[in-house]
Amino acid sequence: MSTAHVRDLIDYIAAELPPGAWPHWTEGWPREIEAGLLDAAFSARATYGTPASGVRAVIGRWRAHRGVPLDDLEDLSEYADDPAELIAVLGNRQRVPGNYTTKAEAVALAARSLVTAGRRQSSDLRDDDVLRSALVQIAGFGSATWECFVVQLGLHTPESRCLLHDFVIDAVAPEVEVTNAMAEELLAAAAVRFDVTAATLSHAIWRYQRAQRRLTGAR
Repeated sequence: MSTAHVRDLIDYIAAELPPGAWPHWTEGWPREIEAGLLDAAFSARATYGTPASGVRAVIGRWRAHRGVPLDDLEDLSEYADDPAELIAVLGNRQRVPGNYTTKAEAVALAARSLVTAGRRQSSDLRDDDVLRSALVQIAGFGSATWECFVVQLGLHTPESRCLLHDFVIDAVAPEVEVTNAMAEELLAAAAVRFDVTAATLSHAIWRYQRAQRRLTGAR
């Protein structure tokens, strides 16, 4: 890692996702598994919105309804047999990709599936095949839903790490060989420059890379 590479990365970040204009300079939803699940569902093929609209408005309504830290899926899971009530609480009738069901019902079913697998809180979560299957078996949810869910809780999948790595490669000279370790070091150094945590910077870049992938149709 060189000072020049750090400077290249900082300049690239400032140009592509400036902190003042890019809305995702947050750590996601650490230690709030309910918020992470709601975000993963309601951000699919939807405008993310402001704190008072879109996805964050949905999470805000759920937070107001719960009145406690959002780190136990049990309450969401109880709506699996009565999703209409959850729709009313969340104030959102959007449907999942494929139009199989509402996002609210899919969230409730996914919460029940994860609770059945013994994972109610963020501290229980792991990126493993059993839990991934518990979520992606829900109609309308897939690997992208799982990735969005766990990354916002501080876990990185191989797919999300690849997106971060590719961003760093794009930022530095193409002839430079960037290892995973080097990418992590560069991101950590850039985070210090922007006066944010490494988790905040990684979350912002991951969101940006996902948006770019959707625009280009890449997978």
